Amino acid sequence: MRKNSFKVFLVLSFILMVSACPHKTEPEPTPPITTVTKTPTASEADANGFVTISAGSMPLNSDGSYHVTLTKAYMICDHEVTQKEWQDVMGSNPSGFRSNPATGEVQENRPVEQVSWYDAIAYCNKRSLSEGLTPCYSVKVDETEVDWENLKYADIPTDNNADWNAAVCDFSKKGYRLPTEAEWEIAARGGLTGDVYAGTDDVSKLGDYAWYRDNGDLKTHEVKKKKPNGYGLYDMSGNVYERCWDRYGDYTTSEATDPTGAELGTERVGRGGHFDSYLPKHFMSYRSRMAPNKKNHYNGFRLARTVH
Repeated sequence: MRKNSFKVFLVLSFILMVSACPHKTEPEPTPPITTVTKTPTASEADANGFVTISAGSMPLNSDGSYHVTLTKAYMICDHEVTQKEWQDVMGSNPSGFRSNPATGEVQENRPVEQVSWYDAIAYCNKRSLSEGLTPCYSVKVDETEVDWENLKYADIPTDNNADWNAAVCDFSKKGYRLPTEAEWEIAARGGLTGDVYAGTDDVSKLGDYAWYRDNGDLKTHEVKKKKPNGYGLYDMSGNVYERCWDRYGDYTTSEATDPTGAELGTERVGRGGHFDSYLPKHFMSYRSRMAPNKKNHYNGFRLARTVH
């Protein structure tokens, strides 16, 4: 009897000991990492000509070897900055083509050219301030921020300037800026991965979308005179080269998320070909490298903004 009582005591003690121990809980499952895989789509242009391109992923480069994901939507203008738009903000017009527009074209609506990369970011900041937007760019000279509101065109350096080369872009701001190289190419592709040029993959139809050597007549042309690409953007191939934010660097990485260019170097990227360039320079994948202070009548730019 005592033996049985002792066994019962041991069993009860074991049960009590087990129930008193804290239960080991399984760890909470880690939520899956969400990646953007949808091809970016675009809205219709707003009253100022800006098209909103959604977040998404797209293979870039001529062979699709550079797969880029943009995690935030952005806005890009449907046309290159015009001479009138430049004049309204900067108070002068540096363009080489200031007269003799093609028949039926409006002079002030030709793209501004003879502008450097420094000039372009200055325009972005000054236009942002004039419209009550927070500028994206910061440039410090002798550790003092440039007075963008009172900056005159003549004050912008014309030499290769270390202070301006060290410009910083805050992509979280609402102001105007240059598109990144990836933003530019995604916009140029118009939602398609196979096209060679912005708007078509048929060289016989390039003249419907672009001003280039065969039809450019050795001069710039009023913006938005050719057909737009699939996102409603004009002159993404031809008319003038378009400056991007990025420092020129390697563009062969297989995958990238929100790339903004090389960390080192002074040359900046130009895209899109111009009114007197040969066909290869109009490939959406063609990249040119430009000194940031370089000015000529081939170079212009278009504006972008971050969507908030």
